Amino acid sequence: MNRLKFFLIAAVSIGLFFTMDRPATAGQSLPQRVISLSPIITETIYLVGAQDRLIADTNYCNSPPEAQLKEKIGSVTRMNVEKIIRLRPDLVIASALTSEKQLMILESQSIPIFKSENPKTFKQMCEMTLNIGERLGHGNQAREIVEKAEKEAGRILELTRDLKKPRVFMQIGLKPLHSANKEMFINEYIRYTGGRNIAENESSGIYSREKVLAENPQIILIATMGSSKKAGELEKQRWMAFKAMEAVQSRRVYVLDPELICSPTPMTFVNGLKVILPLVHPHLTDSTAIRLHPVQGEAVLDSSKI
Repeated sequence: MNRLKFFLIAAVSIGLFFTMDRPATAGQSLPQRVISLSPIITETIYLVGAQDRLIADTNYCNSPPEAQLKEKIGSVTRMNVEKIIRLRPDLVIASALTSEKQLMILESQSIPIFKSENPKTFKQMCEMTLNIGERLGHGNQAREIVEKAEKEAGRILELTRDLKKPRVFMQIGLKPLHSANKEMFINEYIRYTGGRNIAENESSGIYSREKVLAENPQIILIATMGSSKKAGELEKQRWMAFKAMEAVQSRRVYVLDPELICSPTPMTFVNGLKVILPLVHPHLTDSTAIRLHPVQGEAVLDSSKI
C-alpha cells in the first residue's frame, strides 16, 4: 500500500476519528519507547522533534528518510503484534486504519494505545500535531510549528479570499483516475490558494477524463502518488492532447511533487500552498514576494512581505 492508497482509504473510512486520549499531564510519565502505526504519525513525530522516542514504525514510513532506518512492524492495516509485544513499547500511536482486533490484543498486554486521527483539513493537521506533541512531551515545539503554519496559511487564504476562483482539477491517481473531493485534505490546497475544485462535490475521489473535459478546468495540477516524475510528465502530455480544454490552451497543466502535496502535516501543507499559489494566481507572484527557485522549481513565500 503506497501513501496515496493510504490517504484514499483513510478519507472514506467509516472509522475515521479524532484523537481520544488526553495529553500527558505533569503527574504522568512521558513515553520513552514509541511505535508509530502510520506514515502520517511518523512524520509528525519527527516534525515535533520526538524521533528519539520512536523505536519502530511501518513498512511505508519513508519520510523523512531517517524513518526508513527504524525497526519495521508491518503494514498500516496489518501489524506484527508479536513483534510489537517483544519490542516492549510504552506507547503505540494508532491511526483510523489500524485493526481494532489487533489493538485489543496489545491492550490485553497492558500496552498503552494512543489513537490519532487522519486529518481531512488543515485545522485537523494542526490538531493532530498538537495532540502528538503534547503526548510525547514536545508540546512547545508543536505549538510553535502550528502557530507559524497557521499564520502563513491564514495570510494566503486572506490574499485569495475575494479573488475570482479559476476551475481547478487536481489529479492524485492514475489507474483509476483519482482526484480529491471535499472530504480529502488535498481539497484544502485549492481552497486556500483561491481556486474552485471541480471534483469537490463528488461522492468519492474516483473521476473520469470525460468529466474533466465536461468541466473544462482552467488549471490542471498533477501529483500522482507512487509514480515517478517521468510518469507525471507523461500524464501531462496525455492531458495536453485535449486541445479544446482551457487549461491546455493556456498551457496551465503542471506536475507537482507528490511527496510534498500528499503529506498532511502543517508545514508541508504550507510549503505546498507556496508552490500552488502562483500557479492558480500568477499575478500574485510579485506582490507577495514569491520567488521561484531556478533549479528545483519550488516556490518560496516571503511571508513578511504579504
